[in-house]
Amino acid sequence: MSVVMTIPEYQVQRVAQDWRVGARASAYYDRAEKEDWLVVFWERKTKFRQLFDRLNTQTLVELACGHGRHTARIFDNHQIFTKIERMYLMDVNNENITFCKERFKNNKSIIPLVNNGYNFQPLDDESVTAIFCYDAMVHFEYDAVVSYIDDASRILIPGGRALLHHSNYDKSPGADYSSNPGWRNFMSKNLFAHVAIRDGFKIVEQLVIDCDDYRTLDCISLIEKREERDQITSIPYKRSRLSGRVLHKLVLRQIRNRLSLNRLFADSGG
Repeated sequence: MSVVMTIPEYQVQRVAQDWRVGARASAYYDRAEKEDWLVVFWERKTKFRQLFDRLNTQTLVELACGHGRHTARIFDNHQIFTKIERMYLMDVNNENITFCKERFKNNKSIIPLVNNGYNFQPLDDESVTAIFCYDAMVHFEYDAVVSYIDDASRILIPGGRALLHHSNYDKSPGADYSSNPGWRNFMSKNLFAHVAIRDGFKIVEQLVIDCDDYRTLDCISLIEKREERDQITSIPYKRSRLSGRVLHKLVLRQIRNRLSLNRLFADSGG
């Protein structure tokens, strides 16, 4: 019996299959381990490293971990390693998680997990302090990026941060990502910020960067989950997450409070 997938699920699998076991995928993972591909992320003076150092890495998630090249670099750096109590590696491809389980089998603080390609299940609510994703989300479908941002607000503690390297290419809506420059999928700095703000995040910093010969092709976004007290003061941040009934009550409460203040002001002769 065939399995019927929704369009977003189909697109997730369409992208994932390009990074599964095969000659091209194996060549990519081997090449990605080379120093010249890693230095841009981990050399101390790079933008990626400077933003990474602003994360609370006590309980850390690496999304789309591949063969674990970034995790290996983290645990080779004593300054970063000592701050981590637990690190989850997540990837939609089971082959990658199998590889990481073998690679990091002697490190009990590293927990590799297969996920579904659009959220952070099975991680618990408010269970992690930081999330990062390098050189992978640039290929994700728009729907998957939106879904990950939404679920990031679920698993992060209040004040937790996500550092996400995503596409800034919005020139070919509807095109297959493999036909775009650098295999970048449809996304932009402003679209990403819009979704993040609606999901209860504040934008800490966004940096548009070049990729090889392509100008302004990528973006690095550092976002922070708002504290509950901050979210309550601004209805728009919660709108996409509230039911119509709760939102209606909040609006009515604000209207009543404003009317009461107006009456008080009028009675006082102001």
